[in-house]
Amino acid sequence: AASADVAALLTKGACVSCHGANFSKPLDPSYPKIGGQHADYLFVALKSYTVEGNNVIGRSNGVMGGIAKQYSPAEMRAIAKYLSTVPGELQTVPQSRFR
Repeated sequence: AASADVAALLTKGACVSCHGANFSKPLDPSYPKIGGQHADYLFVALKSYTVEGNNVIGRSNGVMGGIAKQYSPAEMRAIAKYLSTVPGELQTVPQSRFR
């Protein structure tokens, strides 16, 4: 379970309302499943929504931009760290080296 601080941050952003139960059942199929994703990736993704006017490192999404701008980098890191521990549907599937 999330710490009280992280739970408050997730509630503030209403993350479950779009990303769904366990952050793996999005409201819309175009929304990403974020439960179990790598913490570093989640942090960079969240932070990139706060960048404006730079299409190389920024992400353009009005809803996520507004949500991400509520958080400090330390808060984003805490959210990302927690979400990486949530058992999600994302998995690495080993592939044979030779096909």
